Amino acid sequence: MGPEPLKIKFYSANDMSVGWYLKAIDAFFQQWDEKIQNPDLSRILELYNIKQYFDHGVKFKNQTDERFEAYQSHCREIPKILGQYFSTINDGNILELRQTVGWNGIEDFWQLIDDYKVYQRLSSEALNRLLNTYDTDLWDILKHKSLVLAFGDLFAEHLASHSQTAEQLISYYLAKSSSGVSLYFPREFTQAMRDRVLNDYLAREDANLNYLQLLERAQSTKEFPISDKMKLKAKRKAEEMEQKLFSEQSGFAYGVEVSFESIPDGFTEETICKDEYKQVCTYSTEWISENQDYPTLLNNFISMFEFVDSCNRCTFVSLHAELGALESCLGVKGKNDYPIGIQFNIKHNRSKLQMLSYYQQLRRLNIEIEDIFQWFFRSYLQEEFGAEGFVYNPPSLGTTYLEKCRLLSGAIDGVLKQYRLYCEDGKIDRELLEISSGHIVFRDIPSVVENKYAYCNSDTLRTEMYYLFSDQSGLCYTKKTREKYRNLFQLLSREQMEKEDFECFQQSDLDWLIERGSVLADDDGNLAINNIRLSVLMDLFYHEVVCPNYYRKALRLQVEQLVRAGEMCYENTLFSKPEQAYLNYILNKAEFSNGLDLRNKYSHGTYSLDENEQAKDYMELLKIMSLIVIKINEEFCLQEQLNTL
Repeated sequence: MGPEPLKIKFYSANDMSVGWYLKAIDAFFQQWDEKIQNPDLSRILELYNIKQYFDHGVKFKNQTDERFEAYQSHCREIPKILGQYFSTINDGNILELRQTVGWNGIEDFWQLIDDYKVYQRLSSEALNRLLNTYDTDLWDILKHKSLVLAFGDLFAEHLASHSQTAEQLISYYLAKSSSGVSLYFPREFTQAMRDRVLNDYLAREDANLNYLQLLERAQSTKEFPISDKMKLKAKRKAEEMEQKLFSEQSGFAYGVEVSFESIPDGFTEETICKDEYKQVCTYSTEWISENQDYPTLLNNFISMFEFVDSCNRCTFVSLHAELGALESCLGVKGKNDYPIGIQFNIKHNRSKLQMLSYYQQLRRLNIEIEDIFQWFFRSYLQEEFGAEGFVYNPPSLGTTYLEKCRLLSGAIDGVLKQYRLYCEDGKIDRELLEISSGHIVFRDIPSVVENKYAYCNSDTLRTEMYYLFSDQSGLCYTKKTREKYRNLFQLLSREQMEKEDFECFQQSDLDWLIERGSVLADDDGNLAINNIRLSVLMDLFYHEVVCPNYYRKALRLQVEQLVRAGEMCYENTLFSKPEQAYLNYILNKAEFSNGLDLRNKYSHGTYSLDENEQAKDYMELLKIMSLIVIKINEEFCLQEQLNTL
C-alpha cells in the first residue's frame, strides 16, 4: 500500500468533484489552528489545493459573510506556510518526503518545488536517487522549465533510458491532447538520442499500435524531425502487429456490399444485415440499360447513389455528430488527423464501392464515366448556361490505371482553376489559365451564389446545440422518461414535459435555453420547442453547415437573425468547409497528417506499384470529380434560379 491520497484536491472550477471537496475545505477551516500545527507534507499539499479553489473564484454556498471572510483570511496565510515548509527541503530529506506523497499529490509537489525554487538547493545526485526510485516523476518534472534548465544533463540521461520516453515523445509532438500541458525536453537530449530511443521502441514487442501509426503518418517538423526511413520502419512494424491482431479474429467487424442486379420495378434496394453488421445496397441493371443518356447517368450520382443530400451537401464527409462518445475519447489520435469513425468508414467504403460497381456496369454498356464528365464540361455547360471555354480531356481507351490516376488528378486541378476564372471574370481566359502553375486551394475557390453557406460563429451557440442535440449533455434523462430519448430535442418533441419534471441541477440549463429562445415555457411551466429556431440549429449541428438558399422564408430569416447577432456567419465558396476538409484528406496532406495524398502521390511518383491499389485510387478520384461536377452544376442552377426571382 502506498501513501494516502490527498483529501482535498483541485482539478478545475467546473469539475464534478468541487461540491465534495468544498465540504472537506469547510471542515478543514473549522479546525484551522489544529490543522496547521506542525503540518506534514500531505497537509501542506492540501493547503496548496485549498488556495487553488479561492484563486479560481469557487464559491461556497450557504456561508455567512463573516465566516467566508474568515476563510479568506486563513487563505491569505497559506503562501507563508508553504514557503516556510519548502524552505526546509534539501538533499537530505527530499527522497524521504517524496515517499509520503500520494498519487494525486505528485504534480503539486513538483509544482511547489519549482515555485519556491527548492531546486536551487538540490544536487544532481539527490535528484538522481529520487528518479531511480520514482522514475515516472520525470514527466511531472519536465512540466517545469526552470528545473529542466538546472538539471538538463541528468534528465537527458534518464530520458535516454526510460521505457516510456518514446511514447511520451510521440504523444506530446504528434497526438491530439485536451490537457494543454507543455513539456520541456532538455537541449542535452539530442536528436541522436531521440532517434535511438524511437528506433529502440520500434524493435520492442510491446510497442503500442496506436503510437506506431502516429509515427508512420507523421509529418516531420523542426521540433520533431522524423526521417522517411523511421516512418517506413514504423509502418512495417504496425502492419506486422495488425496481422497478428487480425489472425486472432479479435475486434468488431462491419461492412458494406454493393451490387447491380435485376430490379425491374425500381432502381435501388437497401437492407441491413444485423447479424453480420453489413449494409447491402443493390441497384437496378434495368434502370441503367434503359436510361443511357448522359444527363440521367450523371444524375444517378444524386438520385441513385445519394452522393449529396437535398441541399447538395456531400454525404460521405466526416462529421463530428456521427462520432460516438467512445470513438471521440478512446485511442490515440494525431494532432492533425482527419476524424475517422465507424460511420465515416461505412460511408467512405459505400461510396467507393458504388463508384466501382457503376464504373463496371457502364463499361459493360461501352460507356466511360470520364466521357460523361467531358460532355458535362464541353457541351452541357455551354448549351444550358452559355458557359464557354471549359475543357476536359478523358484518357484514351486502353490507358492503365496508373495513367488514369495521373491524368485525372491533374484534370481535377484543371477544371477547378477553370471554374475559379469563370467565377471571377465571367469567362475563361485560356492564356491566363496556362500561366497559372500553383496548386488549387479548395477554400479559395469562390461561389457565384451570395450567402451560399452559413456556419456557427459562436461558442455560445455551440453550447446551445450541445444541450439540445447531444446525447452527452445530461438533459435527455429524467425520472419520468428514463433513457427513452437520445437528446433533449427528441424528449421535448415527443413528450408533454414540465419544468418540474427535471432535476434542480438540470433546470438552470433549461432556464438558459429558455432565455436563448430554443425552449418555450408557458406560465404553468409547460415546455415546448421553438420549431423554427431548432430546425436551423439541428441542421447545423448534424451537418456543420447550412444552405440558406434551400430554406423556406421563415428559416432564412432565422439564419439572418443569427448572422446579425454574430452567432453565425456566411461564406461564399464552391465547397463547404466539411467538403474542403474531405478533399484535403483525399488529395493532399496540407491539412491532415493521415491524408491519402492521392494528388501528390501521382504527381511525384510515390504511388504504389500494385495495380489493385491504383484501381482503388482511381475510384476515389472519380468520386472527387463526380462531386466537382455536382457542385459546379449546382452553382449554375442556383445562379439562374436566383436571377429569375
